[in-house]
This record gives sequence, structure tokens and C-alpha cells, in this order.
Amino acid sequence: MIRTKKLFVTLALSIVSVLAFSGCQGSEKKENKTAAEPPVIEAKNTNVKVGRSIVNLAIAKEITAAAEKKAKEIKVPMYITIDDADANLLSVNRMAGAILASENISQSKAYTAVALKMPTSKLTALAQPGGSLYGIQNNSKVIIFGGGFPLLLNGETIGSIGVSGGSVEQDMQVAEAGLNKYKEIAEGLKSGAVVTQSDAAKNITGTSINDYGINLELARKMAIASEKKAVEIGVPMWFSAVDKGGNLILEQRMEEALLISKEISLNKAYTAAAIKLPTDEVAKLSQPGAPLFGIQSVSKTITFGGGYPLPYNGKIIGGVGVSGGSVDQDMAVAQAAMDVYNAELKK
Repeated sequence: MIRTKKLFVTLALSIVSVLAFSGCQGSEKKENKTAAEPPVIEAKNTNVKVGRSIVNLAIAKEITAAAEKKAKEIKVPMYITIDDADANLLSVNRMAGAILASENISQSKAYTAVALKMPTSKLTALAQPGGSLYGIQNNSKVIIFGGGFPLLLNGETIGSIGVSGGSVEQDMQVAEAGLNKYKEIAEGLKSGAVVTQSDAAKNITGTSINDYGINLELARKMAIASEKKAVEIGVPMWFSAVDKGGNLILEQRMEEALLISKEISLNKAYTAAAIKLPTDEVAKLSQPGAPLFGIQSVSKTITFGGGYPLPYNGKIIGGVGVSGGSVDQDMAVAQAAMDVYNAELKK
């Protein structure tokens, strides 16, 4: 009798499981059926002879601003990444409250879109068992769900945008807002024109500092100051800003900046925040016989100048890092950013 009851219970549970699974499958099929592939947003402009030449930091900022506006509209903070035609990073922006895991996802979406020259949403079907690209998701940088789009001009892929922080649908909506801005700019260019940042985009408002760090607006204001100094000395740079936990807030590359400086600038910012010292001070303390000798072997630690911590009320709430020139040049450009930060502290 007991055995019969056990068999009955087991059978009942099995039936419930099958029904639940069938229901899930039905929901998935229904969802897939209603999900429409987003329209291709492509710019057309025969005045532009070399498409990739228009994708610079200025256009990246304009695209990002449009995407961010949409993210605020739907009330979902996002990471927004822009790459150039060779899948090299131009900028990453983190909105306040964005999910930290989305940093790598947004960058991977941008990489995937430009590397494979297609929206990442198209890979969802192509990467399924039996699909023509099945297994491509085993590549550590490839993303197979929506939110990454190539920047298209006259049929050519000249860059990309990757967005992450919400649902796939929300990520795609925000990315599409950026794409529409890109199309507007690209189609308005005359022959030989170079995209420059609008005055409105340079007018940064809403900056803030608190015990938890700086916001994206202040990071942008500091980045603008560092760019200005870098242009003044004639050396293109990478700029990075992190929060108190060493998590990225903003990263951007000036045109022709050394690619190796991407990791260096980010690690300078991380080191300054993590050790709570300027990286040129860490350089002195890490010499043989000095108190921090050997710390240079710790992952992500930089022991030369160009990184500064951000002090606030006796705490360190983040860091900035600059790389691309000599140590002295990096420090001068980083100091320009710090001058902006120190001015904000006095307000």
C-alpha cells in the first residue's frame, strides 16, 4: 500500500513537471513568435568617402548621449559602449545604478556586432543547435542576444554600439536610440567633414560627489579637461574613472592613442583607488627596500605616475587614470582632471 502511494506521488509529480515544462515551451514559442527582428538602421551618405574616418570620440559621445537619454526615459540605468571599425574601444559609460556585470556584457556586445558585422540579436537563432554559427558562443567575447548593433554607412560596418543593463528588449531600445542619432549625424556630413562634439554635449551639468563616489556627469567633466590638456601637449590619451570599489564609471580613447594604454589607464585608476595613493607615490614605495616592494606583482597594480585617488570627507571614493604619453605627460593630463575634481569639492 505504501509503495503504491509512493508510485502515485511520483507519477503525479512527473505529470506536473511535464505540464510545467510544456507550458514554458509554449511561452517561449509564443514569445519567439511575437518578437520581431529590429529594423536595420543604416546611414547613407555618398559625400563620405572613407566611412571609418567619421567614427571618433566626438561621435561616440553624441551616440552615447542619445542612448542615455532613452535609458533615462525608460528608467533603466545602462552601460553604453562604442567601438570603432577595428573593434577597438572608443568609450564606455556607466549610468548610476547600472548592474556591474553589464560592463563586460556591453563591451562584448559592441565587439560582437562589429567583429561579425551584424546585430547580436541575429546570433540568437544562428547560434542554436543546427544553426550556421552553432558553438560561436564558446568565444569568450561573443554575445548571442540583443543589444549590440553595427554602425553602418553605405553598406560598410564602421563601428558599433553595445548596451546592457536591462532586459534584452530594453537594451535594444536604448541602442537603437543611439543608432538613430548616429544616422542623423552621418547623413548630415559634407565631404571631408570631421565630427566634432556639439557645444550642448560639452556643457556638463548635474555633477555630484558623495561618500559612494562621483557620478558619470562629473567623470565626463574631468575627462573633457584631460582631453583639453592632452590636445594642448599634442599627445592622445586614454582616460579612466572608477568608483571606490574600482568599478569602471567612464573610459574613453582619444584618436590615435596607444591601444596598450587602455589597460594601463584603467589599472592606474584602480591602483589609486585600491591603495589610496597616487600611482607616482606607489612608484617610490615599491622600490627595493621600500615598504611596498613587490606590490607590482599584484594583478592590476601600476607603479608609475598617471593615477590619482579621489578624496572626500577623509575617504577615498574612487580614482582616475591616464595613459598614452610619458609618465610626466600622463601626470599632467591626469592633474587637469583632478583640478576639475578639486574645484567641485569647493562648491
